[in-house]
Amino acid sequence: MIRAFGWAPGDNLPSARWEGFLPEIPQGGWVWIDMSGESPTAIAELCSSFDIPKSFIDEALAEASLPMIEERREMIYVVLNAFRSTPEGRLVPSEVDFFIGPDFAISVHEGDIVSTTTVQERFDQGIGLTVPTPSGLLAQLAMVGSRRLPALIDRLEGQLDLLEELAMAADARALNEVYALRRDVIVMRRVLVPQRQIYDELAEPGGHPLVDEESRREFDRVADYQSQVLESLETARSLLGSVLETYRGAVADRTNEIIRVLTVFSAILLPLTLISGVFGMNFADIPLADHEYGFWITVGVMALLAGGLWYYFGRRRFVGTPRLSELPRAVGLGIYQVGTAPIRAVAEGIGSTIRLVTGNADEPGDGAG
Repeated sequence: MIRAFGWAPGDNLPSARWEGFLPEIPQGGWVWIDMSGESPTAIAELCSSFDIPKSFIDEALAEASLPMIEERREMIYVVLNAFRSTPEGRLVPSEVDFFIGPDFAISVHEGDIVSTTTVQERFDQGIGLTVPTPSGLLAQLAMVGSRRLPALIDRLEGQLDLLEELAMAADARALNEVYALRRDVIVMRRVLVPQRQIYDELAEPGGHPLVDEESRREFDRVADYQSQVLESLETARSLLGSVLETYRGAVADRTNEIIRVLTVFSAILLPLTLISGVFGMNFADIPLADHEYGFWITVGVMALLAGGLWYYFGRRRFVGTPRLSELPRAVGLGIYQVGTAPIRAVAEGIGSTIRLVTGNADEPGDGAG
């Protein structure tokens, strides 16, 4: 889809609008053309009509790239990234290409971008551009996109409270969610750091002649705002690291508890096994073998020995938690974890292979800012 807006000199609201065809630039004014989901041929033809260098067009049509800026004497080419949320709630960057000339601004992207849609909706509400120039349009789009980033970070931080509870309970879901959120943070940082550098460059005094002083001030505000966002991301990353350490500590404590219980049971059963082994030997003369109550005497001695050992381990604080009523569950959990360890290892190996093949092995909205 192609949407176009034309500004007459001195106006902050569009004086003309087009959709679906090449517009005419107002006399002495400028035009913004927003291309969403157009074919490479249509993009190349329209950009060529504005004398945009072929190298810029090829870059815009290439695979998604990180934010960058290239400047020519009468043109600025900027690649920014917006953020989209997948159905699973993960963040993925989406490339947005901007071409800035003396009398035009062209934006190229796939699908709807919140910043461009928001600015266009403001036109319908009678809210114009703060700086009615092509560079001022880019600055406003960047600010609109940047103002959405705190909402994404708030959503991320809101998930940390639930993750802390899961981590304290050694719930395996916490581990998966932490890694997913860390990937989101890494994706955002990988985009925002170079984008902030781009805004810093556009805000430099005495920079490119197409960027007027009012636009420079707007870019400076965007750069400051994104610096604050990056600080919030650093805080979120530190919190995720703390949650991960909490989970690992809880898992280690639970594992130690299970091993301790299993060890105590083994220590108690070892002498009992020895006694039953001795009395199970094939000799003719075994003590108590012919006694009327020999079996019960032996069982009683074994019970007293087991009780004494349990009392001893309790006094030495080897046992005490979980309580006696919880011991069967703890022992069962330990046996279950030991038995399923090989299966989990194979499953993790298969999952790693799938992520590697599909290209999702990296450690893990709209942000045209």
